[in-house]
Amino acid sequence: MIRLALKNLWARKRRNGWLMAELIVVSVILWHFADPVTVQTYVNMLPDGFDSENLYRISIQEYDPSSYRYREEAAESETRQENMWRIRDRVRNYPGVESATFQIGQNGPGGRSYSVMGFSVSEDVSVSYMEVKFVPKSDYFTTFRYQTAGGPSTEQMDRMALEDGHIMTEDAFPDGHSWGRNYKDAFGNECKIVASVRPVKIHLNKPPLQVRFVKSGVQDAEAIIFRLRDDVDPDAFLTDFREWALRELQLGNYFVVQIESYDHYISQGYFSNTYDYGVQLLLGSFFLFCIFFGVSGSFWMQTRARREEIGILKSFGATSGKMVRLFLLEGLILTTVSVFLGAVIYLQYALHTGLYQPESTCYSPFVHYWYESFKLHYLIVSAVVWLLMVLIVSFGIYVPVRGISRIAPTEALHEE
Repeated sequence: MIRLALKNLWARKRRNGWLMAELIVVSVILWHFADPVTVQTYVNMLPDGFDSENLYRISIQEYDPSSYRYREEAAESETRQENMWRIRDRVRNYPGVESATFQIGQNGPGGRSYSVMGFSVSEDVSVSYMEVKFVPKSDYFTTFRYQTAGGPSTEQMDRMALEDGHIMTEDAFPDGHSWGRNYKDAFGNECKIVASVRPVKIHLNKPPLQVRFVKSGVQDAEAIIFRLRDDVDPDAFLTDFREWALRELQLGNYFVVQIESYDHYISQGYFSNTYDYGVQLLLGSFFLFCIFFGVSGSFWMQTRARREEIGILKSFGATSGKMVRLFLLEGLILTTVSVFLGAVIYLQYALHTGLYQPESTCYSPFVHYWYESFKLHYLIVSAVVWLLMVLIVSFGIYVPVRGISRIAPTEALHEE
C-alpha cells in the first residue's frame, strides 16, 4: 500500500506540490505559536513544590504613630514579637484550622519580594538560588506542605532550630542530591544542608526554582498563613472567621487588613504573566482554528475531486476500509514531508534567535527540564506540530473519502 500511495502522490505531483507548499508555510507558522504554548503549558503543569489548596493568608499591619489607636508601650521589640506569636496561636487554635505560620514580608511561594544568592559547585561551575525567609519552629513547612526530598519530614524540619545548618531544594547540585552536603556560599562561609525539599514555584508561570530557606525573626512578619482541615467547608468557615479575626486578632498595634485564599494572593501578584500566557493560548487556538478549516478544506476538495478514481477502485473490488487507509496514508506521507521541511526552515530561525525559554530568576548549568536542551526541545515541539498537522489533514481526508467510498461504483463513475 505504501508503494501505491507513493505512485498516486507522484502521479498528481503538480496538485500535491501546491498542497505541500501550503503545508510547509502553515507548519512554519504553527511552529512559531506551538513552541511557547507547549513549553509554558508544560511549565504550568509542573508540581508547585507546596500545596496551596485550603491555604489562606491574613494580612496584618501596625497602626501608624499618628493614629489615635497607636500604643507606645506596644511598640517595643519584645512586645511586638509576643503579640505576633499570640496572633499566630489564636489562629492555629481556631476550630477548623489545621496549622498556622508566619510570612516574612511578601517572601515565599507566590511572593513579590525575594533575593537571589549563589554558590560555587566547583571552580568553574556556579549555581544561583532564591532565598526564602521563614520563622523557625513556627510550623512553616507543615503549613505550606512542602514536598520533602528524603531525609527529615516537614514536622521534623519545623522542630529544627537551624543554628548550624539550613534547608535547601534538592536540584541545586548536579546529581540532584543535597541533603547532608557541605558547601561554601557566596561569602565563603561553610554551610551544611540538614534537610531538603523539592524545587519550589516561587513565581507563577515559571518553573520550580532552587531555594534556600533562611531563618528570620518574627518581628519582620507581615502575614499569618493558615491551613484549613480537609474536611472543613471553606465558604462556611470564612463567614464566621472573618468577623472573629477582625475582633480577636487586634493585639497591641497589630490589626487585620485582609483575609484571602493563598491562590488569590498569588494570582494578584502575577496577573501580567497569566495574561501573557492567555494571549498566547488564545492566538494559538485562533490560528489552529483557521488552519483547521483552511487545510482541511483544501484536502476535502482534493479528495472529493477523486470520485472517479474511487469508483474505479471499487469496481476492481477495493473495500471502503482499504480506500480510507490508502488516502490517509497519502495524506500522512505528504504531511510528514511538509512538516519536516517546515521544521528545517524554522530551525534556521531558531539557531539564530533561540527557542522559547520561560523566564527564570535563578541560574543553573544543569539541565532539569526537557526545554533546557535545545535538541530535545526542538524534537518535542516538532512532534507536537506534526501531530496537529496530521490530525487536521486526516480529518479533511477521512470524512469525504468515507462518504464517497460507500456509494456504488457505477454511481461514482456516472457522476463523473
